[in-house]
Amino acid sequence: MRVVGDGPRGPNPFASKASSPVQVAVVDDHALVGRLVVSLLERAGYTAALAFGETAEETWALVEQLVPQFLLLDFGLGPTQSSMDILQRAVAADMLVAGFTASDDPLEHARYLEAGAAAVVSKGCGPADLVAVVELALGGQELMSPADRHAALARLRKYRAAARRELMVFDRLTGRERETLKLIADGHGAGEIAQIWEIAMPTVRSHIHAVLTKLGVTSQLQAAAMARDTGWYGIMEGLSASSILTMADGREAGTIARQSGSTG
Repeated sequence: MRVVGDGPRGPNPFASKASSPVQVAVVDDHALVGRLVVSLLERAGYTAALAFGETAEETWALVEQLVPQFLLLDFGLGPTQSSMDILQRAVAADMLVAGFTASDDPLEHARYLEAGAAAVVSKGCGPADLVAVVELALGGQELMSPADRHAALARLRKYRAAARRELMVFDRLTGRERETLKLIADGHGAGEIAQIWEIAMPTVRSHIHAVLTKLGVTSQLQAAAMARDTGWYGIMEGLSASSILTMADGREAGTIARQSGSTG
């Protein structure tokens, strides 16, 4: 039983409506991966279905049709959809959700745990491990130990605190200096900035000197790198906060409980 959205070439000939609730719904923009997971779970004796539409609204509508007991949600649904949006809807609907991802970014994992995911399942895990996770979920068991969840969320809080401290230095800049730094980060040199603003070069160089001094760097290249690496440039561009809080630190966010009834 599979519920998939229509593709860009028209209605999917294999699509069908779910006639009854399923145990597991899989939301993944890679149809082959999703269907392989569904097939694996069906062979293990579970009812499962793939749900993915052209938009987040379509995907969520398909999930609602399935009324799953457990939702496996890919963290990376492509440029047209937000996994976080699907997660928040599912949590609000009291669905049990686990992230299903190829990402090894522990801070990204922690953000989804913070938003209500029960655990993070690696796409690199073996079939037996995936089935074991589903067994635990449907059996009402914890998927992640409280200690591992606490450690993941503590790491996220620590990162955010450090990020806020790094961003404080940019508060020293005046409005004109912030605009100057953004243009530098965009790749513009002093001459181009002078042309854009139609002002004299000495004035531009004065702004650049003030920016470098206040940031404690010695070159425009360093200033541009600092603006981007700290997330300041993303804020100026109006990007979501998640773009600032997903820098990997090379450590795992937590582990999946492996045995039925385990809490760690």
